[in-house]
Amino acid sequence: MTSVGVKIDNSVTRQSGPYCFKIQRKLHHLTSAFLPHTDQTPMYVQIYILDTVEQLNVRRASNNNLDPIVMDNIQTMLLDSHPYIGQYYHAYELIRDKLADEQQEVRTRLHIDLQHNQ
Repeated sequence: MTSVGVKIDNSVTRQSGPYCFKIQRKLHHLTSAFLPHTDQTPMYVQIYILDTVEQLNVRRASNNNLDPIVMDNIQTMLLDSHPYIGQYYHAYELIRDKLADEQQEVRTRLHIDLQHNQ
């Protein structure tokens, strides 16, 4: 699962007009584990560490009501433009190389510096 961890400034959210919220200082994006549990279908960030054919198979199985050609096009766009896939795979490699009982205790942090990550 994924969620955004922020402290919401309610003085902004209680105003009239379109809903918005103000974030000060830090934005945390919480993601699922890099490794799926045994016999669990990969999801979210776990999909990016699979080879491209397997990624597409997982995405199609999870979205079987969508046109397979559209799914292929979307995956191609993701792989071509997602700036952090390399970091996800590197984190996976580091976790994979640990002993099985140590893999559950690994925490990762991806720091985005808007001045350098444009």
